[in-house]
Amino acid sequence: MTVTEITMDHLAVASTRAWDNLIRYSYGLGGKWLGGPANDPNGDRDLLFYFCQVEFEAGTKIEILEALPKESSDFIRRFLDRNGPGPHHYTFKVPDFAAATKAVTDAGYDLVGVNTDDPTWNEAFLHPKQSHGIVVQLAFQGEGNDGWVDATQLPPSGRSVPTLARLVHLVADLNAAVALFSGVLNMTLAEEGTDDAGRFASLTSGPWTLRLVQPTNDVLQHWLGPRAGRLHHAAFAMDEPGSVPDAWPLGDGRYEVPPENNLGLRLILESK
Repeated sequence: MTVTEITMDHLAVASTRAWDNLIRYSYGLGGKWLGGPANDPNGDRDLLFYFCQVEFEAGTKIEILEALPKESSDFIRRFLDRNGPGPHHYTFKVPDFAAATKAVTDAGYDLVGVNTDDPTWNEAFLHPKQSHGIVVQLAFQGEGNDGWVDATQLPPSGRSVPTLARLVHLVADLNAAVALFSGVLNMTLAEEGTDDAGRFASLTSGPWTLRLVQPTNDVLQHWLGPRAGRLHHAAFAMDEPGSVPDAWPLGDGRYEVPPENNLGLRLILESK
C-alpha cells in the first residue's frame, strides 16, 4: 500500500563535530546554510541533540547531526561507535502521520521510536535491517514548526550552489528495496536496467533521485559485504568539481572525494 504525497526531505549524516561537515557542504561545495537550533548547541537545555541543515539547488538538503553531552544523544554516540561518522538516515515527510504509519505496518514493516507527543512533529523509524542498511524516518511537520526563520547566514563560499544529482545506494535485494521505496514510500520508478555495476532502479521523489543498485561488480560486492544495503555515494553536479579540496580525478571527467576524506560519505563530483 502506498500513501500518496509522501516526499523525501533530506539525508542526515552523523558526525563527531557538526562544523566539520558544515565546512564541507556549505563552504567547500557551495550549499546554502539553512540554520540550526542555536549557535551554541550546549546552551539550549531543551535540545536533545544538535542538528543543522544545508540546502542545494532544487531543494535537496543534508542534515548534520552531532551528539550533545546528554542521554538523549546516545543514539548518535552508539552509531558513531559502531560505524564511525557517515550517513545515518533518510527522512520522508508525510501529510497524514496515522495513515502513513498504518500503510507501513500493513505492508509488513515494523516501526520503532514512534513519537506523537509533540503535535508539531510526529516521527517513527524503520530499522536499517528492514530498510536496506539505513534508517528511514517518517515525519509529520505540523503548524507552528516552520524551521528556521531568518537564520544567520554563513560567509559566502564563492561557489554557485550545486545540484545533489543522485544518491547511489547498494542493496542485497533490489526487488525488496524497490518494494519499500516505491511501493510504500511513494517514490516514482523512473528507470531500471543493468550496467557495469549491476542491476539498478532509479527512483525519484520531488528533487531527489535515489539509484538502488544490486551489485554484480566484484569491488562493489566486496564493499557491500553481508549488509542488507549501504549508501555508496552522493553525486553532485557543480562548477569546477576538480577544485574541491581532497577531490581526485577518476579519468572520465568526474572527481571523487573518498569517504575517509569526507567523514564517512563518498562524494562523486561532476560538471554541470
